[in-house]
Amino acid sequence: MKVVAIIQARYGSSRLSGKSMRPLAGKPMLAHVLDRAKVVRGVDSVVLATSTQVENAQLTWLADDMQIAAYRCDNEQDVLRRFVQVAVVQGADVIMRITGDCPLLAPDVCADVLAAHLAAHDDMQLTTNDVTCSGYPDGTDCEVFSRAALFAADDATRQPLGRPTADREHVTLWMRRTLWHRVVACQSGDWSYLKLSVDSLEDFERVQRIFGYLAPGKYSLASTIAAVRRTQEMGIA
Repeated sequence: MKVVAIIQARYGSSRLSGKSMRPLAGKPMLAHVLDRAKVVRGVDSVVLATSTQVENAQLTWLADDMQIAAYRCDNEQDVLRRFVQVAVVQGADVIMRITGDCPLLAPDVCADVLAAHLAAHDDMQLTTNDVTCSGYPDGTDCEVFSRAALFAADDATRQPLGRPTADREHVTLWMRRTLWHRVVACQSGDWSYLKLSVDSLEDFERVQRIFGYLAPGKYSLASTIAAVRRTQEMGIA
């Protein structure tokens, strides 16, 4: 069985253009996501999935420099198609979906979500640490599903004229409505008030402050929370 972590990313953003390549703690923000994904226990391969938009080429160059496979698909909005194509090329049996705007992704949390999914032995199940209800901070979330579930979503949401819909753009919307959705809860308190994903300049500056108190290679959720507390103690949260 092959487990593939697919990181979806693009250069463009309506609220913070170029955020994936914005310098953060000495390297592009996306590099932090890729570095953390590489050490998730149980993941066999990490892949960057983006589109053929010209500006996205620099994302694939970054992945190449980091010796991470990168795929560019032809439709920016049809992210579900992108995942199907990567899953086929990679021979993935299980897919972990990660977004490129989470530089404080916690590999230990991702490993727990993956372990819960594998323990269920159910190909038609979506397993997540859904940050709207799990107690985990926004920006530490991931989703795990089987190749069979991905293909079922693709079949159920494919449009005759190929026009992307919300179900195609957001990958797991159909799964959330249709499949059993297992949510892994946070066991170390309720951190749902923390926003650690990056959508805006304000988000980026918050994460930048946290990185200022985070030692290199300290990727765990506990390390991130400790750094958050330091920013709060310094009055710069």
